[in-house]
Amino acid sequence: MEKILNNVMFKSEAMQQILREIGPYIESAATILLYGESGSGMGFLAQAIHHASGRPGKFLSIPGFALEKETIKQQFLGVDDRPGWLEETDKGTIFVKRLSEMSLDIQEQLAAIMGNRSVDGRLLFPRIGRTDMIEVNNRFIFSMTHDFNIAMQDELTNRRFFEEMQRRGGKIVRVPALRERKNDMIEIANHLIANFAKKYGASTGGLSDSAKNVLLNYNWPGNIEELKQVLETIIAKERNLATISHEQLPDNIIHPEVKGENNYRLKLKDDAKFIATVISASLNVQTEQKKLRLDAKELQEIRRVEDTSFAPPKFKYFLLRLKDGSQISGKILDKKLLLQTSFDPAYEIDPQNIVSMYVV
Repeated sequence: MEKILNNVMFKSEAMQQILREIGPYIESAATILLYGESGSGMGFLAQAIHHASGRPGKFLSIPGFALEKETIKQQFLGVDDRPGWLEETDKGTIFVKRLSEMSLDIQEQLAAIMGNRSVDGRLLFPRIGRTDMIEVNNRFIFSMTHDFNIAMQDELTNRRFFEEMQRRGGKIVRVPALRERKNDMIEIANHLIANFAKKYGASTGGLSDSAKNVLLNYNWPGNIEELKQVLETIIAKERNLATISHEQLPDNIIHPEVKGENNYRLKLKDDAKFIATVISASLNVQTEQKKLRLDAKELQEIRRVEDTSFAPPKFKYFLLRLKDGSQISGKILDKKLLLQTSFDPAYEIDPQNIVSMYVV
């Protein structure tokens, strides 16, 4: 466990919670699913878990687009005299990225492969075209950039996959966005600066107070990956800087522009699914304490929460997540929401019919 603490910036409460959740699973072979926004550091966390686990085998990162329905079995199991990924990562970890962007058929085949593993990670199989059995021990970590609950509701994920994963003691963990872990931000930035200074032979040693304030006040929609790009660009161009001040930061970081409306993917109660831009300026929400008027441009996600103990399920509340990372639960008071879609420049829906709605 000590190794992961040394590799992950964890001062913020959001990351302390992550470590509390993952801690009991570090040294096991349990499958872990990490979900969060793109660029939030899921790949780095997956590697940290692998190294902290003490598994002596290889860490193999596989992008979802590398998997195809026709060849996935050959890739994992191997063919004839050619070993596959399972043998390549014996006693190691396979990290599969962007799970919810794969087809449900591919997820089904991944579930079938995982279904043959024992709880301690052992897997017995033959290569395709051979009958002799091979035994390996693998750990699987997956990531996706869709919210887990929304991915399940919108059928972006194969239910059998998660049932198989949880049946064998797997763990599902949300990785917070950079804006949710401001207490880690400067430490992360200093760590990146040290790495880039070494890479480019630069003398840069840190950030000025003015630069720190700019970084802390920016929303970082691209998360840690965006921060990395900003800092690397500065250090690569100006290698003699002793410290990075706000003057070296790009103007869009210092003076972020107000961007146009985002596109949202919607799913309604009648199972209609489409992408739209929100035209309505605001949304009125009644929480337990008070009535709120939300700027529609600040909406990141809306999710319908129902009590499944009733048949049919009974509405409980809407969970709304804003772009600053805050969450609100309550009832939407508006009777209409105006959208622009590919099939109607002014399409009107009743917000009460929303099952899920999130930025794409």
